[in-house]
Amino acid sequence: MSDAGLPSRVQRFITTHIDSLEKLEVLLLLRARTEREWTAAAVSQELRITESSAAARLMDLTARRLLVDNGANPPAYRYSPADSEDVQAVTELAAVYGTKRVSVISFIFSRPLDKVRGFAEAFVFKKDKDGGHG
Repeated sequence: MSDAGLPSRVQRFITTHIDSLEKLEVLLLLRARTEREWTAAAVSQELRITESSAAARLMDLTARRLLVDNGANPPAYRYSPADSEDVQAVTELAAVYGTKRVSVISFIFSRPLDKVRGFAEAFVFKKDKDGGHG
């Protein structure tokens, strides 16, 4: 476990694949209900998000090889990671999310902040390097 209280595999998976709480919820919904295929409309209704947002999340997760679509119009999706490491990571993530939801959410939301902080620090470093003169 790390400082965030999350296993390193879960942290790596989130850092690589999950950039929003909606995307996490979509992934976990399809993982929990593998017996059916999900359209964007069905995901939208189940999670109470917009259909366009659901469609975007489903397409992104498919591009990341975590879901597959049936090629229909409209497409329907199901959970089917291409990599066994991802299967294990999502299983672990689902378990951790059930017990440490706040830690998972905090970790997801801390990711963009880290990028902004790093960007800001680059300017601070430049200023210090130049002796504080612009």
